[in-house]
Formats: sequence, C-alpha cells, structure tokens
Amino acid sequence: MPPTDTERRLCEATARGDWDAQVAAIAGEDLYLAVPQQGQDPLPVYDDPAAGGKCIPVLTRGMLPPWQAQQFFDRVSVEELAQDWPNDKWRLAVNPGTPCAAYLAASHTHRAGWLRLRAQGGVRPGGLLVTHYGGPLHGPVAQGLACGAPIAVHHSVPWNELGTVFLDHAADAQTLRDQWSVTDPASWQQRLDQLLGGQFVPAETETALRARARAAEGPKDAAGEELETAGSPDAADTPAVPELVTRYEERFRADGLLPADGRVVSLVALDHAHAVNLVRWGLGARLCAPHQAEQAVQQAVARAREVYGSWEEFAAGYALGRMLAFDNGWFGPQYAEAVHLHRALTQDPSSPWRGLPFA
Repeated sequence: MPPTDTERRLCEATARGDWDAQVAAIAGEDLYLAVPQQGQDPLPVYDDPAAGGKCIPVLTRGMLPPWQAQQFFDRVSVEELAQDWPNDKWRLAVNPGTPCAAYLAASHTHRAGWLRLRAQGGVRPGGLLVTHYGGPLHGPVAQGLACGAPIAVHHSVPWNELGTVFLDHAADAQTLRDQWSVTDPASWQQRLDQLLGGQFVPAETETALRARARAAEGPKDAAGEELETAGSPDAADTPAVPELVTRYEERFRADGLLPADGRVVSLVALDHAHAVNLVRWGLGARLCAPHQAEQAVQQAVARAREVYGSWEEFAAGYALGRMLAFDNGWFGPQYAEAVHLHRALTQDPSSPWRGLPFA
C-alpha cells in the first residue's frame, strides 16, 4: 500500500503510462534531495538501468527512509528543478528502486510541461489532514502524535510521523532556533519539559479555567455522587474567567467547537501540541533520537489525560489557547483557521481524533 496519497496517485499514473498525471501527482508537492556527504559530488547524478541513462534522484515525502543521524534531505519543488536543470538528456528519477518509482524525461520541452502542470495545480495548500500509512496508526505512540495533529494539519504534513524530517533539516532547525530558542539537545530538553508542564499558557487564565471546572463538578462522596454541603465551593471563591475567554466560548458554541453547554476546561492542550511538534522538529534537527521521541510523545498524551476527558475537550482547549495567543479577540484569519483545523480533525473519518481512543 502506498504510504500517502501522493505515492498512490503517482503509482496509478505510472501504471496507466500517463506522463501528465505523473507530473501532476508531484507538481505541488515537496520533493527531497539527499544532502551530499563530505567528499561526495554535490549533485547526486547516477546511471539508472531502468531509465536507460543518467538521472537525478528525488523522493516524495512518504518514501523518505527511516531517521539516520547523519543522513539529511533538502526540500525542492518541481518548479526549482525545472528552472535549474543542468542537462536535457538526464531524467528525473522519482523514488527510484521502489514500487512508487517514476522516471521523467527532462528536456526543455518536458520541463516547460512541469511548469505548466505546477501552475495549473498550484502549490500544495496548508490545512490538509495527511496520514502516513507506514507510520503509527494505533497504540500509545499514535495517540501521542495525535496530540500534535493540529500543527501537522496546518503544515499539511503527516500527523503520524516520527521520521527524518518535519519540513526539512534546515527548516526544522530554524524553527527551533527562531521560535523556541533551541539550539542544542540541552535547550531542546528544557523546552520540552516546560511544554509538558504547561508552562507557556497564561497562568492566571489557566488557574481560572481549572477553578471553574472544579466548581462545576462540585464535591463528591466516595461513590462519586454529588454532595450538597455547607462547604461546597462558592462562585465568589472562584477566580474570574477573563471576559475574552467567555466571548470565545460563545463563538465556539455557535461554530461547533463546543457543545451547546460546553466550556473549555484548560489551555494546556496548546502546550501539549507544541511539545509533540518540538519532538518532531528535534528529530529533524538531529537534537534527539527516535527512542527519545517515542517516549516524549507518549508523555504528552499522558499529561493531556490528566486534564481532559476526550479529544473534543482537548480540541477546544487547543483552539482557545491558540486564539488567546494569536487572535486576541479579532476573530480574524487565525480564528477561521482554528475552525478549519477543528473541523478537519473532529469530522473527517480518517482523523486520529475520530479513530483513536483518547484514554
């Protein structure tokens, strides 16, 4: 089975002998060129018997090899390849030596066709739910990765991948450096611990939400039944939830991010989602190893379960956390994207939030 829909489309086009469909399958996608090791030719040209001549090899996302500490890949687009192609007689070998292989002629005329199909199809948009069918689909690691699914959907990368790249080595390292001040394994571990501990969400708002949730539950007896006692929490003792939060909750209920009587119980889903993606960026930047990554994403879902009872509660917490951080009451493009991400992950039958148990 092809690992993602990109490889499926490519295989189907190759089986039909449909050259345009082969190019269309990859025209808007990121392709990956191996970064040469020290002493190697900067351009990895090789003779391929299947193509009958010299080729430049690239891989689609789903065909990247397992993580190796010293093996890196750069992203490249069909457009960049078409513009910088060095020799009309060479071919583009896509996934050579695999069941999803395609060998594309690369003369000036053919490359003009690449650009035409790229222009027709456009660049792969953000906001797509992508599953890697060779990645974790069940079990604790998959559940942990599902906590990071909103950010994966934002970038249209597979949600269930702990692999060679998130975007590519350089981009992953830059994200860690610019957004998280992470430059080495020690600072990566420090940020991970902070995110798992929910230390980046606004503390006062988080305290108010937790107190409100406790007050709504009421005191319980040993059997879990509600008690009515003089010591029951009084609303006056509960820290006030900010007015901006209640505005978002009203809008969430109107737009289906919360049920009719629903409230957000915590913001820490935002930190847990970022923790999972810090792990994925760390793998891409080679600041952690796969065994560390698997343990860390399982920690993320374990921490989430301490606070939330379902993916729906987690989803609402993530959305509110993101809105408080990036929208601040505007209900603008950030809000529209949050609604899209929520619906993609709560309504699509292939979503991990639909197919995986939370607990």
